[in-house]
Amino acid sequence: MIETFGELLRAYRVEAGMTQQALAEKARLSEQAVGALERGDRRYPQAVTVDRLVGVLGLTGPQREQFERAASRKGTPRRPTRSTPRQLPADVPHFTGRSEQADLVMEVLRDPAAVAVLSVTGMGGVGKTSLAVHVAHLLAADFPDGQLYVDLQGAREPVPPLEALGLLLRSLGVAGSNIPATIGEAAARLRTELAGRRVLLVLDNAVDSGQVAPLLPGTAGSAAIITSRRAVLAVREARQVHLDVLAEPDAIDLLAVSGSLKRVAAEPDAASQVVRRCGRLPLAVRLAGARLASRPAWPVSYLAQRLADAERRLEELDQNETGVQACFALSIDGLTSSEDPVDRAAAAAYPLLAWPAVPDLSVPVAAAVLGLGEREAERLLERLVAACLLETPAPGRYRLHDLLRVYGAGLASPAERTAAVSRVLDLYCAVTWLGLARSSAGSPRLARAPRTTALPEVADAFGWLDGERAHLLAVVQQAEADLEVDRALIAGLALGLFEFYRSRGLWRDWRQVCQAALAEPGDRLARASLLSDLALAEAELAHRGDGDFRAARQHIRDSVALLEEHGDDDITARALNNACYVFRLSGAIEEAIAYGERGLALRRCGITMVNLAELYALTGDRATQHRHLADAVAHLEPLDDAHGMAYALVVQGLALRADHRYPEAIESLQRSAEQWRRIADAPGEANTLADLGETLLVAGQLDAGREVLAEALVLLRRLGDPIREQRVVDLLRRSES
Repeated sequence: MIETFGELLRAYRVEAGMTQQALAEKARLSEQAVGALERGDRRYPQAVTVDRLVGVLGLTGPQREQFERAASRKGTPRRPTRSTPRQLPADVPHFTGRSEQADLVMEVLRDPAAVAVLSVTGMGGVGKTSLAVHVAHLLAADFPDGQLYVDLQGAREPVPPLEALGLLLRSLGVAGSNIPATIGEAAARLRTELAGRRVLLVLDNAVDSGQVAPLLPGTAGSAAIITSRRAVLAVREARQVHLDVLAEPDAIDLLAVSGSLKRVAAEPDAASQVVRRCGRLPLAVRLAGARLASRPAWPVSYLAQRLADAERRLEELDQNETGVQACFALSIDGLTSSEDPVDRAAAAAYPLLAWPAVPDLSVPVAAAVLGLGEREAERLLERLVAACLLETPAPGRYRLHDLLRVYGAGLASPAERTAAVSRVLDLYCAVTWLGLARSSAGSPRLARAPRTTALPEVADAFGWLDGERAHLLAVVQQAEADLEVDRALIAGLALGLFEFYRSRGLWRDWRQVCQAALAEPGDRLARASLLSDLALAEAELAHRGDGDFRAARQHIRDSVALLEEHGDDDITARALNNACYVFRLSGAIEEAIAYGERGLALRRCGITMVNLAELYALTGDRATQHRHLADAVAHLEPLDDAHGMAYALVVQGLALRADHRYPEAIESLQRSAEQWRRIADAPGEANTLADLGETLLVAGQLDAGREVLAEALVLLRRLGDPIREQRVVDLLRRSES
C-alpha cells in the first residue's frame, strides 16, 4: 500500500508518463527537489510546492485529498475539498502573434510569492480578451484551485462591484445568503476565500480601477488579469501591458487561419493590402477572414478591392453587434454616457478630430480643428488617449487608427467638416505668413497677406511647418475636394508658402499646392502670382527630370499677360524676372534675356541683374556680364537683402573663377554660402558649396575642396536633387584619381 508522499508522487508521475526532469520543468522546481521528494528526503513540502505538483499532475477529488494528506505533518488535507471552478471561455482557435506579450503576462502571473495583478489595455478590437483568455488557459495548471471569469461590461453597462463580488463568491462555493451586503465586507470575504488558494481571476472589460479594486486577491498565490479600454488602469501595483495592432506578418497569418490558407498563400500582395486596409486590427482582420471563408469563390484581391473604398470599408467589416462599427461605438458611447463633463466633451470632439486626413495631429492643429484654446484641446486629446481612442506616437502629437478615423469622421456633419478644415487652413496660413515676415521682411508679398483669425504661438514658423509638411498637403487636398471651403483660404496659403518651399527646394509640394489654389477662378492678381510660382516649381522639377518645361513656360507667359493687363509695373517686373529664370532653366537663353531686360526696364532689381549676368555669360558677352554683376552688388548691399546678395555673390564667384582669379572667387563663394546659411536656404547653400568645392579643386586646394564637396553632398542628398548630387560625386571621384 502506498502511504508516503514520495511514493504517491512517484506513482502519479509515472502514471502521467513524465520523467523527473519533465515534472520539475512544468512545476518550476529543480530536478534535485523532485528527486529528494520522491526519495523521502523531504517528507513534508511547502504548500506552494504541493499546489504546483497538483496542478501539473491534474489531481482532483480523492486523489488530491490523499496527496495533500500525505504532504501534511498531521495527516489531514490542508483544507476541506471545495469545488474547483473552471470558468474560462473557450480559447481562441489558432491564436496568432502576441508571443512577447503572452510571455510577459505568464512571467508576471506565475510568481507565487506575490499577489500578481496584470492589466491588458488597448483600443476596442485589438485582442485584449483573446490574449487574456489564451494566457489563462496556458496557466491553468499553475492555478489548480480554479480559474474565474467575469465580464465586467465596462464598454456597455458596467457591472457594479458588489454584483461582481457576488458572482465570484458564489463561484467559490459561498452561499448567496452568506454574501455580505456591502462592497467592503464582500471584498474582505473574497480575500478570505482566496487566501491559501491558487486561483486565477480574469476580469474582462473593466471600466475603471474603482470597479476592479474590490475584486482582487489579497494574499500571494492567486492572481488576476484585467482587460480594459482605458490606456492606463491605475490598480494596486498592476503591471501594464498595452496592446497595439498586429505586425503585418501576424495579421496575414490571422487572415489565413480565419479565411483560407490556400487563397491567402496564393495572393500574398492582395493579403497584405487586406490587412493594411483593416489597419492590422485583429477584430477587423478576423472579420475579413470570415468574409473570405463564407465566400469561397472570392479571390483575396477582390476583397482587397472592396476594402479600398474608405467609405465602404466599415460596411464590409460589419456584423451587427460583433462588427467593427459596433465595437467602436461602445468606446464612444462609454464617454458620451459618462458623468464626467470632460469625457462627454471628448466624445463630442472625436468626430471633428477624425476628419482632417492627416498622419497625426499636433496640439495647435487639434485646437484649430475644434475651435478651442490649446490647453483645453490638449485636455480632450489626453482624455481620448486614456480611452484608447487616440495614440501618442511622439510628445505633443496624437494619431487615430485608420478604421477609427473612418468611423469617427462619419459621425461629423458636412458643415462641421468644412468648418474644421477651414480653421486648420487658417492656422497654416497664419504660420506661413508669419514665417515669410520673419525670413523676408522686405518681401512685397507681405502687403498682400490675408487676414487670419488664428494667433499661433510659434517661435520658429518655418521649423514648425517642416514638421507639418505632409499634414499641410493633406489638408490642402481635402480642402480642394470640399466645394464649401473658401477658395481664397487656399490661395492665401499658397501665396505665403513661396519662401518656405523655395528655401527648402520642396518643388513637388509647391507645385501641388499651387495647382490646388488655381483649381477655381479667383482674384486675377492672385491668379497671376500663383501661375508665376507654379512656373518656377515646374521648371525646377523639369530641370530634375520630373516636370514639364513647356508647362512652366506657358504658366509664366499667362502670368505676365495677366499682370500687364492689371497695370502694376512692380509686380509685373517680378514676374518678368521669374520668366527670365524659367526660360534660362529650359535652355531658351535669348527669350530669357528678353524677359529679363523687359523686367529691368520696369524696375531696377538686383536679382534680375544677376539673372541677366548669368545669361550674358552663356552668350559669351563677358563685358555685359560684369557690368550687370557690379550693378547688382552695388544695388543689393545697402538693402541687407541676404537672398539677393547670396545669389549675386555666387554668380560673381563663378565669373571670377572663369577669369582664373581664384582667391577672389573663393572669397566671393564663401560669402555667398554664409548668406544662404543665414536665411536657412538649404538649396542655395548646397549649390554654392558645390561651386566652392570645385573652385578649391581648380585652385589646387584638394583637401579643402573635398571637404566642402562632402558637405554639399550631404545637403543635396537630403534635398533629393539627383542631378546636382551626381555632379558633386563626379567631382569627388575626379579629385581622387
